[in-house]
Amino acid sequence: MTQSVYDDDTFFSLYQKLRTNPRSVNELIEKPTLYGLLPDLQGKKVLDLACGAGSHLAHYWQLGASAVAGVDLSQNMLHSAEQTLKALGANFALYHSDICHLPPIASTPFDVVTSSFAFHYIADFDALLTEIKQILRPSGELIFSQEHPIVTAHLQGARWQKDDNGKPLAYRLNHYGKEGIRARNWFQKPFTTYHRTMASILNHLIQQGFEILAVAEPCINSHPDLVQEFADLTHRPVLLFVKARLRAK
Repeated sequence: MTQSVYDDDTFFSLYQKLRTNPRSVNELIEKPTLYGLLPDLQGKKVLDLACGAGSHLAHYWQLGASAVAGVDLSQNMLHSAEQTLKALGANFALYHSDICHLPPIASTPFDVVTSSFAFHYIADFDALLTEIKQILRPSGELIFSQEHPIVTAHLQGARWQKDDNGKPLAYRLNHYGKEGIRARNWFQKPFTTYHRTMASILNHLIQQGFEILAVAEPCINSHPDLVQEFADLTHRPVLLFVKARLRAK
């Protein structure tokens, strides 16, 4: 199990500042879309993979879940999640683990498994789905967001085609069909993501026994007050959301 970049205190501080911005893509696009895909959680057991600081788990508890659990590689994230959930008096459990190698985390399966903005970090999507199937009850639901394949497609060269004045005209997709590793950098920290096409993501789910219930690709231009602030995101979806049900055997 490798160390999480979020356990670098400087990086974690910068991340927290970004995530607490009320006018962020996470707050205005990601959370509302993911929450809108949730089933009725009253009395349900819910697991959040790569749970971060626990905001999703807190929301699930407030929606009536009987128990919530989270898995994350970062000790800093889990500490924040613990503080948040204790303050709510939640029935919760947190696990320090890579989400692709889950420890024993429940005596009975979960009704719902979610994950926010994490699956594009996973090298072996099939292996992850196999892990999820072991802890999700038949007819249970998996709901996740990840970077949209349009975003993860970039491999090398300029991301944008620009005019003579440097104004972005189009986001390049010339490596969309080449799946695999993508070297990235954020807050001056190198990290790795993995590109899969839309067809590949959906077909992996289907082949692993999931039924696709809904797919969402929200765009910034559906929020007129954000268009000027996020002008470079108006013509392409930033995130992909998938809701799937594990077929009963």
